[in-house]
Amino acid sequence: MIWCRNSPARLVAGARMFSATRRAAAAGSAVRAAVILQRDPIVTQQSKGFEVAADGYFAWLEYMSAEKFPREFFFKKGSSAEKKWVELEGTRAAEWHFDPASRSAAKAPKAPKSPAAKEGAGEAADAGAEGAAASGGEQPIEVQPRETQADAAGDVRSLERRLDRTLYLVVKDGSGQWCFPHGDVGGEELLHEAARRGLREACGGTMSVWTVGRGPVGHHRAGAHTTFFVKAHILGGQAQAAEPRASDFQWITREEMESVLPAEYWASVKDVVSS
Repeated sequence: MIWCRNSPARLVAGARMFSATRRAAAAGSAVRAAVILQRDPIVTQQSKGFEVAADGYFAWLEYMSAEKFPREFFFKKGSSAEKKWVELEGTRAAEWHFDPASRSAAKAPKAPKSPAAKEGAGEAADAGAEGAAASGGEQPIEVQPRETQADAAGDVRSLERRLDRTLYLVVKDGSGQWCFPHGDVGGEELLHEAARRGLREACGGTMSVWTVGRGPVGHHRAGAHTTFFVKAHILGGQAQAAEPRASDFQWITREEMESVLPAEYWASVKDVVSS
């Protein structure tokens, strides 16, 4: 009964709101739709402090609780292969920080090798590498540095920077302020359609973009304008600033965004962007 009694008023209020929104959209100046376009992290973040200690502790627990390796089954007692395995296992156990029995072994200094021994070891290593390459064996994994050339050069337009962080695309509009790419909503256009169109007009059509949803995740009011934000992810391509909608662009982190965007604009979007 309550719903039936209030439904006419709700319908009238909804119709008024809808018509007002359409009139504002038709004006092309009151409602805007912007894209919060992000590039997800490419590599995992490095653990620090307590995370490093916790990872080491749980790894040691897993190592200690694992089943004992049956070396008697694989190695002949007293053989050179068994001695080599025991040596390698002792070196591995000495790496665990939480193993009290291995702390003295980890801190024990190694005896220096003679020049002849070093030369022989180097020749053996070179011969082993050549043999593995000739026989088509597996090559050792080469770990690449986390800091890229874009990080070293401070190139904020590159997608190859800050690989362990989420980056967001911001553009410099015609007024000279930094903001998210946006477009005016007009006619029968939906918010996510206007946002994608504004992105193409400001940054070209060379990017492959996936829009998360049709509904906005936030809004910003400035004078007579209300900008609704739609989230999206970049799948490929790169932005290209297109005059006069955008004169420049940057791929920046959340912390960098706080110092780039205007204060009121940042206050409206800080809760919908992550680090």
